[in-house]
Amino acid sequence: MRSIFLAVTITTAYAHLRGWPAELHPVLRACFAVLILVLGVGLWRKRERPACSEAHAIRAPRWPDYLAVGMGVLALECLFLFFLSAVPPKAEQLAYRVEAFLLPERAANRSRPPASGGTQGGVVSGNWLWDDQGKRRLPLSCNARPSNKPEVFFRPADRPTAARLLRGRLYIRAFAMERFDDSTWSPVPMEAETLPADQEGWVTLPPPSARPGPVLRGEIYHPAHPGGQNVFTALQGATRARLPQLRHVAPGIFFLNPLQDPDRGYNYDTLSKSLTFNSLLEGGVLESFLLPDDIAPHLVALPADEELRQALIDIAIKTQGPIESRLLALQKILQKNFEYSLEIENEEGLDPLLNFLLHEKRGHCEFFATAGALLCRALDIPARVAYGWTGGRYYDTQNLFMFRAREAHAWTEVYLKDVGWIVFDPTPPGALDAASFSFAPPDEKPPLNEEGSIEFDSGGPRRAGLNSWTLVALGAGIGLLPLAFLILRFRKQPVTLPGAASTTLLPDPPGYLARFRQACSGLGRPMPPGRTLRQQLHALARHDQAPAFASDLLEYHYATTYGEARPDKSREAALLKAIKRWA
Repeated sequence: MRSIFLAVTITTAYAHLRGWPAELHPVLRACFAVLILVLGVGLWRKRERPACSEAHAIRAPRWPDYLAVGMGVLALECLFLFFLSAVPPKAEQLAYRVEAFLLPERAANRSRPPASGGTQGGVVSGNWLWDDQGKRRLPLSCNARPSNKPEVFFRPADRPTAARLLRGRLYIRAFAMERFDDSTWSPVPMEAETLPADQEGWVTLPPPSARPGPVLRGEIYHPAHPGGQNVFTALQGATRARLPQLRHVAPGIFFLNPLQDPDRGYNYDTLSKSLTFNSLLEGGVLESFLLPDDIAPHLVALPADEELRQALIDIAIKTQGPIESRLLALQKILQKNFEYSLEIENEEGLDPLLNFLLHEKRGHCEFFATAGALLCRALDIPARVAYGWTGGRYYDTQNLFMFRAREAHAWTEVYLKDVGWIVFDPTPPGALDAASFSFAPPDEKPPLNEEGSIEFDSGGPRRAGLNSWTLVALGAGIGLLPLAFLILRFRKQPVTLPGAASTTLLPDPPGYLARFRQACSGLGRPMPPGRTLRQQLHALARHDQAPAFASDLLEYHYATTYGEARPDKSREAALLKAIKRWA
């Protein structure tokens, strides 16, 4: 039972250090972990004493000793907290710069992590962003670690809207990219256009369309990105937004105006007609929709790599029938023959999409979305890739959806005549259900402040880990460590324990002898102080417990301890194995 108690104590402390419970700040979790360990070890020391002899401390410890040790451990944890919060982002950036200098070709093929994450490489997932050149490259390999960090919130205008959204799957879109080449998605260049608000304060998003479906109104909350990549975010199929203006910089990409107070984040109303391929198919209305008469060439362009083009064509020709049948067949092919995974090895360094289609056949949502878009293009269906979030966590009492970094998602969008862009999601539904939508318990509250607005961290140095709590941890670590040394230096010298060993200590016994004593204690025949090995073996023999290796052990011990024989490591190792088997 004592061992179980100690294991539970260590496990609980470790869980605190690993991030449980999530609502507590890391500094508080570290303090609780230290407290649990100190109390647990203190209670564990009150165990039953074994029958064998024990070593005693030369001096009795007092409360200043325990205080100094506790302060020292807490100081080291605070310093580690500061180090792990502030150093990794800078170290990662330095590592990529060194790699780009020493191995430029390898660095060019590797996905560079954006400032606040992404699901590429081994970086913790976060807001969907692009690199310094406005592109997103598929990673050669990855080991993504999605986090629970809240990133986007959506509040439906009323309960009926929320009920309608709960019957399907939400897709919150941030931006889309239409050009694909060399394993990279990039926007199509266009002359930037400023879209002003009308007299009622609404900005109308192009192109105007009489697409079917109900108008879904809601309120979006999301933080301001310190790098300036603040894109308009809304339910897929957004038609209008209550904003002063929007800047249309590329098809599927709209920029927001900079904020005077980035700490408050963005908050605006949106109107959307969100449509998905599955909802249209289930409604029985997809057969009346056709492909547009005039298709932009880049929306049906395939990659230049011949092997990749042929692989896409070979899969696409397996589909037959009208457009809805072919899209459904493509969706089933990807969902049944490919595995969703956040880990991709690609040990041979192949083209990422070619490795996904022909070799490893596994990848995360961006691979499924890319394959889906290019397979649609192989059938002359205009397609692109959209980035955002899906699923979410719903708070019924606040009528609010929260989307975390773990719910960041990429999907395919196809363009239909008189309808516009609709969601065509080829990612296996089981992968989405396992990491996406959930209902929050009634007692769980989203991160709302007193005014009912979402609280976000501001940009700047705080996003690099240098917030007030990490600075407090640094100050605590710097202050507590020397204080612990001062307490140890100037504490009152403890008195000597009665009956404790003197300062003249005997050398430690050989390893095999110590293991033999431990084995004897385990068998209920401890070896008392002063008893020789020969006497102990005779005592075991009287109780029919003498080991088979008794003579070998006695001969070797007396020859090396009292004779002139030199220790033999191989023979001692054999004795240790025999003692372990006997125990």
